[in-house]
Amino acid sequence: MKKKIFLLLFSLFFSFILISCNKSKEEPPSTSSNLPKENVQEENNNTDDKKENSDDNKTVSKKAVRLFYFDTVKYDLYYIDKEIEITDNAIIKSLTEELQNYSPNDNFLNLTDKVDITSSKLDESTGVLKVVFSSSYVDKMLLGSSTEGGLLASLISTYGYNLNVDKVAIYFGDELYTSLRGDLPKGYFDVNYNSATQYSKENYNIDDSSTSSNIKNMNCRIYYYNVGDDIYYYQDKSIEVVDSALVTSLTKEIRNTPNNTDFLKFDNNLNIKSAKLNNDILTVDLSSSYYNMLKSLGSGPESSALKILALTYSYNYGIDKVIILVDGKPYSGSHLVFNDNEYININVSNIKEYKQ
Repeated sequence: MKKKIFLLLFSLFFSFILISCNKSKEEPPSTSSNLPKENVQEENNNTDDKKENSDDNKTVSKKAVRLFYFDTVKYDLYYIDKEIEITDNAIIKSLTEELQNYSPNDNFLNLTDKVDITSSKLDESTGVLKVVFSSSYVDKMLLGSSTEGGLLASLISTYGYNLNVDKVAIYFGDELYTSLRGDLPKGYFDVNYNSATQYSKENYNIDDSSTSSNIKNMNCRIYYYNVGDDIYYYQDKSIEVVDSALVTSLTKEIRNTPNNTDFLKFDNNLNIKSAKLNNDILTVDLSSSYYNMLKSLGSGPESSALKILALTYSYNYGIDKVIILVDGKPYSGSHLVFNDNEYININVSNIKEYKQ
C-alpha cells in the first residue's frame, strides 16, 4: 500500500515539473532585453553615411569643361576649355564657382559670389535642366540690359554645353527667372552658343569693332583733365553707342584722349564691368585693373581721374549723382576711400571747352 502511494506522489511531482518547464518556454522575451540586431545595423549605416559626407571623405575628380563668358566691351560671347575640380559629382556647382572666381580677361563678366547653387536636376522626360540659385544674382549685381542678357547667355551656355542639354531653367529660390523676356511660356531658356568665339590672349584685340547690328550715333560730351594746367576740358562729339550701352561707349571715348601729352590717360586700364541707372543715381562698376594706372598718381590726380568719369557720365545722363565701384565694392584707392552709396563730387570751377 505504501509503495502505491509513493508511486502516485512521485508521478504527480514529475508531472508538475514537466508542466512548469513547458510554460517557461512559451513566455515572451523580457522588455529589458537588447534592441533587435537589425536596428543596430541600421544605426551603424547612418553613422557611416555621415562620415562619408564629411569634408575628409569628399570625392574630388578632375574634368575637362568649357566655360562661356560675356565680354562687356565688345558685347560678344567667348569660351575657353579648362580642366576643373568636381566635388562629389556636383558639376553644376563646380561650373558656377568657376564662373564666379575665374576670368581669363578683365573685360569678361563674372557672376557675383554672393549667390550659390542650392539644387540642380535634369528632368529626363522633358530634357529640361533646372538650376536653382539661393537668391537673385540680378539684385546683387549692377547690370544693364545688355550685360544682364550677356550673363544669362554665359550661364545657360556653360550648363547646356557641359551637360549636353538644350533647355535650361533658372530659378531664384522658388521663382522662375525670365531675364528681360517678360513671360517665359515654355518655362526654360533655349541653349544657343553658336555665336561664341574661342578666346585666346594672342588673338584678342580690344580695338576690334563690335558685330552688333544695334548701333546708333549720339552727340555726347566727353571730359578730360590736363595735369599741367589743372583744368578740366570737355569736347562735344558724335560717338557710336552699341546696344544702348551708353556708359561703355562714353568710357571708350574717355580712353581715347586727344593728342595732348598733358592729358591724364587711362588707356586699357579703364574697363567697365557693369552700370545701372536707378532713378537719378548712376552706379558704375569698374574692373580692378583701374587701380593699375593710379599707383603712380598723387591724391590730386587720383581725385581728378574719378571726376573725369563722373563728369562725363553725369552730363550725358542728365544727373548729378554718380557712384564708382571697383569689383562691386566702394572705391578705395591709394589716397581716397569712399563709403557705401557715396557720390563722386562733380563740383568744379576750373573747366573749359577743348578746341583743337
